[in-house]
Amino acid sequence: MLRLIERPCDGTYGLIHARLISITEYVLCDTTTTNEISGDIAPDMGAGPRPLIEEALHKLGIETRLGAGVASLDKSGVTLTNGERIESATVIWAAGMRANPLTTQIPAERDNFGRLLVDDRLRVQSVPGVYATGDAARAACDDAGNYALMSCQHATRMGAFAGNNAAADLLGVPTRRYHQEGYVTCLDLGEAGALFTRGWERTVEMIGAKAKKTKQEINTVWIYPPKAERAAALASADPEHVTEV
Repeated sequence: MLRLIERPCDGTYGLIHARLISITEYVLCDTTTTNEISGDIAPDMGAGPRPLIEEALHKLGIETRLGAGVASLDKSGVTLTNGERIESATVIWAAGMRANPLTTQIPAERDNFGRLLVDDRLRVQSVPGVYATGDAARAACDDAGNYALMSCQHATRMGAFAGNNAAADLLGVPTRRYHQEGYVTCLDLGEAGALFTRGWERTVEMIGAKAKKTKQEINTVWIYPPKAERAAALASADPEHVTEV
């Protein structure tokens, strides 16, 4: 059985290859192939993490095809734009993310992902009284030109600011400027462990079993709502609350 993933150049953070690696822990197949339109594996991850991702791909026997997209797809496989034919029993198309269609009901400007453009209070521009957050909002998270990604670490913090500011608007008290200077990435690399980076330049800080433990904690603890206790809920809703990693 041959599996293939293609990631179009659409700014989806270049994590598709690493996600394919984690899938191979649970899928039985003879050959796994990953296809990337650009000339590099995980292009958006940068030069630092890339060798570790390539090593994991090699270790798990995942073949790569670079610099070519998918020209056509049928029931027995795919044909690439360079003319190569890959017979495949299963094709996984990873085309990136889109904002919830609910955003189309708001008469405001949106980006290529369908996210509503918001100001530094997470208010939708040109529509008074409407706030957007998480995957529905394109928000600047610092003064260095970085924007929140469609990820849980940004959505959680944005939700706290948006909720606080919506309530503040109703009460007639000052709102707070959304900011989120810290940014980390933790990729599951299947049997190869995991990869943890810090900062928008993605400086590698942890690899292997240690990073894997952190990834598992993120997936099973950090991204879940707080306990159904008043103190825990209020602490989590504090816009300035930051989880130290």
